[in-house]
Amino acid sequence: MNRGIRTVALLTLALASAGLLAGCASESDGDEMGVWGYLTTASNASIELDESQPGATELLVQRVVAPEPAWLVVHLDDDGMPGERVGIAAVPHGETRSVRIPLDEVTTSSLIVALHADRGEQDVFDFDMENKETSPDRPFFVDGAEVAVVVTVR
Repeated sequence: MNRGIRTVALLTLALASAGLLAGCASESDGDEMGVWGYLTTASNASIELDESQPGATELLVQRVVAPEPAWLVVHLDDDGMPGERVGIAAVPHGETRSVRIPLDEVTTSSLIVALHADRGEQDVFDFDMENKETSPDRPFFVDGAEVAVVVTVR
């Protein structure tokens, strides 16, 4: 192999493994770690809310930090796993305070609120639980755990 081509091939491999070729040094697709979402850091992705909410018509998220435009998605808790989606709200990149998420009919007192990317069609939640690995709007993960909070509604 020609020395110049080998250098370009090695540089391309190094950049790809560092996550820089795709233009995202701070987060990456987590498939290489067995994670089916996007990897990021705790300083770039978090959800803060009272884990006991007073009503079942909406949730109030006090603070959310998103590494890019994202979605706060509310699911029914199905034995510790996200079940049916009952609420969703778009959030911009960065910190947002006091996000109200209207809820559909809630049939359980336990809900899961998760932070998903908005990488598919803008302003359309492109996530399919049956095909989650290839859905563009997958959740964010920090240290191998999904950025999500379990909430109790009264």
